[in-house]
Formats: sequence, C-alpha cells, structure tokens
Amino acid sequence: MQLPHPKPPATVPPVLPAPVRARSDPPPFPAGGTTRPGIGFVLVAALALGACQDDGGGRELVPHDGGTLHVVIGGALAHLDPQRVYAVTEANVSRLLTRTLTTFRSVPGAASSEVVGDLATDAGRPSERNQVWDFTLKDDVRWEDGAPVTCTDVKYGIQRSFAPQFDDGAKYPGQYLRPNPKPYTGPFTAGGDGGGLRSVECLTSQSIRFHLKQPVGDFGYAVALSVFAPVPATKDTGEAYDRRPFSNGPYKVESSTAQELVLTRNPFWRRGSDTVRGAHPDRVVVTWRNDTTAVTANLIDSDGAWADTIAIDRDAAPNFVQQIINDPVLSGRAVIGSTGGVRYFALNTRTLPDLACRQALTYALNKRRLRASLGGFVVGEFATTMLAPQLKSHRAFDLYGSAANPDGDPERALRLLQQAVAAGRPCPARIRLAYPNSSDVARAISTVVESYQRIGVEVVRRPYPSQSYYSTGIGDPANGNDMMWAGWVPDWPNGSAVIPPQFDGRNVPRDGSAGNTDYANFNDPQINAMIDEALAESDLERQYRLWGALDEAIQARAVSIPVFYIKALRMAGANVRNGFIHPQFGQPDLCALYLS
Repeated sequence: MQLPHPKPPATVPPVLPAPVRARSDPPPFPAGGTTRPGIGFVLVAALALGACQDDGGGRELVPHDGGTLHVVIGGALAHLDPQRVYAVTEANVSRLLTRTLTTFRSVPGAASSEVVGDLATDAGRPSERNQVWDFTLKDDVRWEDGAPVTCTDVKYGIQRSFAPQFDDGAKYPGQYLRPNPKPYTGPFTAGGDGGGLRSVECLTSQSIRFHLKQPVGDFGYAVALSVFAPVPATKDTGEAYDRRPFSNGPYKVESSTAQELVLTRNPFWRRGSDTVRGAHPDRVVVTWRNDTTAVTANLIDSDGAWADTIAIDRDAAPNFVQQIINDPVLSGRAVIGSTGGVRYFALNTRTLPDLACRQALTYALNKRRLRASLGGFVVGEFATTMLAPQLKSHRAFDLYGSAANPDGDPERALRLLQQAVAAGRPCPARIRLAYPNSSDVARAISTVVESYQRIGVEVVRRPYPSQSYYSTGIGDPANGNDMMWAGWVPDWPNGSAVIPPQFDGRNVPRDGSAGNTDYANFNDPQINAMIDEALAESDLERQYRLWGALDEAIQARAVSIPVFYIKALRMAGANVRNGFIHPQFGQPDLCALYLS
C-alpha cells in the first residue's frame, strides 16, 4: 500500500494497473485472481448486464434514484471510525459516509485503479522530490450539519491516528509523515508533543501541506485511505464515534445496532461536488448473516426485499456455483471479477523459527483440496507469489513447485522434517492454526488438517470471531498461533501496498497491541533494507522490479503460503444494477449500485 520516485512527477502520480485491501484485512472471503477460460464469458456477460440498462434499442438509461438497497455481509462491521477502518468491507461501507482527500474512481475495469480528487481538487501536487505534497480542498463539501470541511478537520483526523486507541487502524501516517522532535501521541493526552503534528500544515482553511520523512511518489494513493480522513474535533465522541461517525459523504448513520446499520441521505451532500459516488438509493441497510448457503438461496429466489439485496463480502455458496454459471439469468445477476488479492497462510516466525519447518509446512499443503472446498477454480487461480499477476510489480516464480503439483509434496516435507531432527532442531509435532469462525472457512481448514496428517503433524484448530479476527485476533503479535488463515487486497496497485505492511518487521507493534498486519512477525534486516531501497526508488519501472525481487526473497524464507489469487463470485437480487468488482475492495462497489 505505498510508493516513491527519482524525479518528481509533473503533477499527480501515474495511473497504476488494477489491483486492490483491503486495506489490510479482507473479509473471511474476498475476491481476486485471474479470469479462467470457462468463466471468462460469464464475467463479461455479468459486467455487461450489470453495468447499465438500455431501452431495448441499445441506448443506455440514466441510473435510477430511490429505493432501499439491502446489503448483506458475513459478519458485523468491526469499525466505522475512519481512523480505525482498515478491513475491505468496512472501507467499502465507509466510503458512503466518509470522503477522503483522494479516492478511487467508481467504474469497472482498469480505470478503477486511478485516484482522483475527492475532498481535494486534484490528486495532489508533489514538490521537493516527492517529499512535500500540497492539496487544496473543494469549497463546497459540507458535513451533515452544513458546516464546511476544512484543513483543521483533516489535520485533526490524521492526528487521531497517532493515539494508542487507534492501534488497529492503518499505519501509513506514522510511516510516511515526518515525525515531531518529540514522539507525537495524538490529540487526547498531554504526552508527546503538545503542539500538534507538525508535518501536517494548514496553509489556509482550504490548503493543506504534508511533509514526509522520505520521498513517496504515490502519496496521492495513500491519502485515499480513510485513516487520512477528516474528523471535526467538536463532533468527536470517542468510542461512540466508531458506531456513529459524523458524515461528509452522501449518507449519514440513522441507526447502528447489533444486527444492522441503516444509512439515510446526508442533506448537505451535493452530487456536483462528488464526481465518484452515484449515491442512487435513498437508504442503504447493511445486515450481517453468517449462513452463506441461505443467503445465496434467497438471492437466487429473489423474493420480496431479496430482489433489492446484494451480498458483497461472501462468494456464492459452493453448492450453487454450477447452477449460477450455467443459468443465463442467474449468471447475469452474478457479480464476478478478479482482484489483486491473495489468500494465504501466514507462518509465525516466533513460534516456528526454523526455516526447514516452515518449508515442510509449505510443501505439505494440498492447495487443490483446499480450493475445491471453497468452490474450485471460480474462487481463484493457484498462487505462488504474494504479488498478484494484476500488479505490474508481479514476478512469476514457483519456489515450492505448487503450480505444477497443487496436491503438495509430502515426501519432500518429510525429508525436511527429518533433516531438522538430524540438525537437533526438531519441528513441532503439533501446530495451532487460526481462522475466522465460519462454516465455510472451517470446511476449508479441514483439508489443511488432512494435509498435515500425511506428515505426522497434528493441527489444533483455533477459530476466532469473524468480526475481530484481524484486529484483535491475529492482529495481536502475541497471539501464539503457528499458522494463520489470511488474505490481502492491496490498498493501491503496487508492491508498496503489499510488501511493507505484511513483511516489514519494524512495523510490528508491541505485544498486546491490535492491528498488526505482519502476521508472521517477520523481521529480517536484509529484507527491511530492500524495502527501504524500493520505497526510495523514483523510477517506477525499476521500483516494480525491486518489489518482485522482494517477493521472491520473502518466499524463499517461507513466512507465508500463498494459496490462490482471489476471485469473486457475488450474488445480487433481480433489481440490483451496476454491480462490478472494484479492485480496491475486491467487492461490488457500493458507490455505484442502484435499483431498477
């Protein structure tokens, strides 16, 4: 989720290839991967049917305003506070409430990876070799009470992210912004530097300047994340803000309960000041249901309110996939697409410090059976790298031979285990495997248990509540798991949005903290130095090659097991229109949807 350059770009960072992250944490089932023959036609048909309606003569109709869009997600939203939002589903929903300096275009295809001005008039103006960035705020963006959004609001929001209570949010402000002479600890305590964050400068009420600790050529992408979003200090309600943030987007929170989130229109939002959000429905109701089979069946039947409903973060249940693909009507309602996301297992280098042991687990995994339990090739192509093929920084390699042999190589794994014994460093006979507690994931984990039974390793299952799985489950470096089911959708389309957040050990927080995204607790000085080199590289093509080399070097250390490049197959009701997978979220873009 980051980048740099040698010569400052003329104006804004270049448009990069389509990727996606999630912010860090994709939901229990995100989407991505490459399109496969056999499903390619369905993908094209779904996009063509979902993107617009016509009047029968080929003329596109204007999207319809009005109605209540129902959105089903697999588990409760952990956060709505912009400084805490980091999971892709939260980010997708949050974009209806919270505008950021820049944002990604709400269109299908490669153009969705382009950032444009949102609160700001453009995607940023760099100077001093990309170490200083200026933004000018639009003068017609208002909060839900009619007050204008100002530089002070933006600065206060960013300052909040430095407070300890926001440990589970994105780390980019602390990683990118030039630090104060004394450590800054947020606006809520007397500790640190009481003068505020000096690297964020309000030149006027509408002009903001950022001073970075090093050149960052893609900073215009970074500020599209909600961690850089404004918050008016007078409306900051502390913990309560996480359920009811103050809105400057097209919708505001009407109610937030244990079962659903109801959004209604913000009367001060103006379409003329927002070139991205369609905001067509009058209301958006988000509910959480963990039974993927029942949700898929209801969407297929599309009776009553289910006709106005879309599932955004869970794929269609595997037992319905063939029916959906083979039925022209249902396939036309399916929202199918590839992302730059990767589904993988993280291997904890603290509890599995020996390379041979981690390599044995990598060789032994049967990726074919695991993927089949989730629906087969429709969920994604087998992965051998952490940088997906959609990213220009992708380098093709297969260090463990799993592309040619996705059933695994238990014999090679057994030899590595024997070598570890001979070296006096025997591998654990029992490993603890963490995963979000849902029936779909549990079924997939059963195949992992069987994989490791082949080499005499017992798997202890450790399910966590889906809502808090990433933030306070495996997000605590001291979680004690050996192996963790995870997924990553890049915050923007480059290796800088994949490698540093997941493998730069200098960013691992103290034990007991939340929000760690280096789930392997991997901290290698050589890799860290390579990361610094890549971030500082101003020639984008050269930087891509550096990220690809880093990916291969990290895989050689066996700290993660890529399983598949994520692909989505989400189901929508009969009345839902303009569904497409946005690579920024690996989900249908909520900003684009409308009802027939």
